[in-house]
Amino acid sequence: MDHHWVAKAWLSDVGLPQYSQAFHNHLIDGRVLNSLTRRDLERHLNITKKFHQALQARRIQCEHQNADPLVWTAHRVMKWIRDIDLKEFAESLLNSGVHGAVMVLDPTFNTDTMATVLGIPSSKHMVRRHLVEEMKTLIGQASPKARNGRDLSCHSSYGSLPREVRDHTPPRAEGSPIRGYTSIEVTNV
Repeated sequence: MDHHWVAKAWLSDVGLPQYSQAFHNHLIDGRVLNSLTRRDLERHLNITKKFHQALQARRIQCEHQNADPLVWTAHRVMKWIRDIDLKEFAESLLNSGVHGAVMVLDPTFNTDTMATVLGIPSSKHMVRRHLVEEMKTLIGQASPKARNGRDLSCHSSYGSLPREVRDHTPPRAEGSPIRGYTSIEVTNV
């Protein structure tokens, strides 16, 4: 976030375009924006209204809450991916078009789609399972109407052996104990 974007786009988006010139003159970029205190806002940028100063504090609080994924930008989704310990896959979201509204509202978007976009190989079952649990928690916080009853749970292949191993498993012998037990014996085990 360079100072041009902060001064023009961001201030306009949050309803405070009157401070655009001061932010531009002081070269306030995203990094500086995160470190501004109320005193800095008042002394250097002439933001004297307490409500306008509070906006900055609230923005910082919002950055660290997973409250409403519906309105997340692609960069906020990337931050969430880093926060759930999948930082090595976060950069894959650049230019992917995945943002909060897609995650919550698109009925075809599920954990498989997210794993594919992130570039998580299908052989990394534990990583995919972790993503499933985190997405269930996150999307579960979104309104039930927005989810449209979608099942975000993992598919059966996540909990079992990989397909290539299952396909090469030899068939059971005719006298195999599995085929020889009756249902009564199995329940007594």
